[in-house]
Amino acid sequence: MTGPRTGAAVVLPGEWTAAPGALEPWLPDPAARDVVAEASDVLGRDVVAWWGDPLNLHDPVVAHLAALVVGVAGCRSLAAAGLQPVAVAGHGVGEYAALVAAGTLRLDQVVDLVDCRAEMLAHGPRPSTAGMAAVVGPGAGEVARAVVADLGTTSGLAIAAYDGPAQVVLSGWCPELAQAREGVVAAGLDLVRLPGRAAGHGPLVQSIAERLAPSFDELDWSVPYVPVLSNVDARPSRDPEHLARCLQRHLTSPVQWEATAHALVADAGATWVVEVGTVPTLGPLIRQVHPDLPVLLATGPGVPGPDPHDEHALTGAAPSRGER
Repeated sequence: MTGPRTGAAVVLPGEWTAAPGALEPWLPDPAARDVVAEASDVLGRDVVAWWGDPLNLHDPVVAHLAALVVGVAGCRSLAAAGLQPVAVAGHGVGEYAALVAAGTLRLDQVVDLVDCRAEMLAHGPRPSTAGMAAVVGPGAGEVARAVVADLGTTSGLAIAAYDGPAQVVLSGWCPELAQAREGVVAAGLDLVRLPGRAAGHGPLVQSIAERLAPSFDELDWSVPYVPVLSNVDARPSRDPEHLARCLQRHLTSPVQWEATAHALVADAGATWVVEVGTVPTLGPLIRQVHPDLPVLLATGPGVPGPDPHDEHALTGAAPSRGER
């Protein structure tokens, strides 16, 4: 590094991207090792060995924790390498990582909170009875809103995430998702089931959100070093009280990722984006909104250059990773 790198927004994916060995590339960096060591101390075991076993990542609690720690470790490593982001945002549990990376929450407290949150979700509606499915294709938002309205306000079907112009995620009971498929297919789009995903960001997890609420009162909030965009309102903010209110609503509110992609450029002033992870996930969604925006993948230490033709540049549609 010859100097600080500016203009980038950093984005952190959620638990569905957890992969074995994701931490190892970051370990040569002291800043990342400190994050891993602290998480291991809080959890009482070596997370590198624990999460290095592919079988363990089938446990949703492990997947949530791994996404959190990889995101924070990557962000702190990139900062140590000279990256000075204009904003940070995370998708799903990635928002917890973004809040720690921005310095507004402590890692030890958030590890405990995410552990508790994931355990509660694991005891929620089982994947055999409820889950998530993505509406995929042009005009996905309009079609998703229509099928939710058709089922009425008494159903458990809800929009869980506005991921991009061509991808919107539904959550609900399995029979409701089956009914939704009919409307989606009739509109000429596809509905892709997301196996193993809890039916979050909707009414089916309202009771879990209520049980989790007292845990938020125990968090110590600080002014973040860099604006954070919440999934709830997609607004860059350095106001701890505002971010705290958004986090309390996070589990039952739809993820506003398409709006986040717009705000990263229009409000935060990002001229390029770095995604921390093992595979392109959020980057392709951002490119649905900003086709010409340089979006790069950071899989280990070192700041990738803001070159849209770089070998790590993200292009194409978001990976569906599901069943039709």
